[in-house]
Amino acid sequence: MSELRNVLVLVNDSPRSRAVAALGARLATDHQAEVAAIYAATAATIGAYVTPEAASLGLQLQAEADAARRERVTARVAEAAQAAGRPLPLQFPAGEPLPTVLQQSRCADLVVLGQRDPAAGDGTPAGFAGQLLTGAACPLLFVPYVNADGAPADDPPRCGTRVLVAWSDTRESARALRDALPLLRRAQTVELVCFAREGDETGRSLEAVAAHLQRHGVQAACTVRRMRPDSVAERMTPSWTPDAPVAQALLSHAADIDADLIVMGGYGHPRLWELVLGGVTRTLLQSMTVPVLMSH
Repeated sequence: MSELRNVLVLVNDSPRSRAVAALGARLATDHQAEVAAIYAATAATIGAYVTPEAASLGLQLQAEADAARRERVTARVAEAAQAAGRPLPLQFPAGEPLPTVLQQSRCADLVVLGQRDPAAGDGTPAGFAGQLLTGAACPLLFVPYVNADGAPADDPPRCGTRVLVAWSDTRESARALRDALPLLRRAQTVELVCFAREGDETGRSLEAVAAHLQRHGVQAACTVRRMRPDSVAERMTPSWTPDAPVAQALLSHAADIDADLIVMGGYGHPRLWELVLGGVTRTLLQSMTVPVLMSH
């Protein structure tokens, strides 16, 4: 039986890290799992300097800036640990954080991290989420950078009570479903939803998926939403991407049923992650309103 026994939380320079850490600690407590945090931000960089004296001063300023960042994130993680009533050890990797996170994901059951806020830097490397999605060895739980219900940003969002599973009859979708089983078993309601174009018979597999979940003790409702073809005018808009309407419909449906967790497959190619993240994956990473669990 699949269970959560080791939760890995990624924190960075965003004030939202406190909520991310708190959610990770809460999930670990609910599932009687171990939990630890990694500071997944890169060190400050300095430019080129004309004189050795200027370079030395730049290095000193960089060291002071990095020390201040570490103090802030340590305080936020400590606050989350105190609120959860359990230890939450914090690790500061040497060098770039991605190799450390990928290596530790091999022995983790879930990685919890925050959605990147486009209006505020968080210190993570460019494209970090995409690289992690295609390289991690366990599912990722993304926490939106705002709480949709208007709760304070320091508070962790609701997660896992009302779950919406996006089904697409693919390997990635099946992987996400299996990875989410520990969360689905604890949910009050679970809904399987499939967004199908006219003539697409993907929705027929929902009953088999629901039967599979029932064998694991999960009762799930099934919904098939028909999508109309995109018009030429829609395809000509600058923001249009393949499958973006599906992502928008998914978020809209999640709001309609008051879902507090979306489960879906994450699509992309590890060598060209920035160019070929799937349209639904990219849109959800940018526009999520509730926590999203993705598996590649």
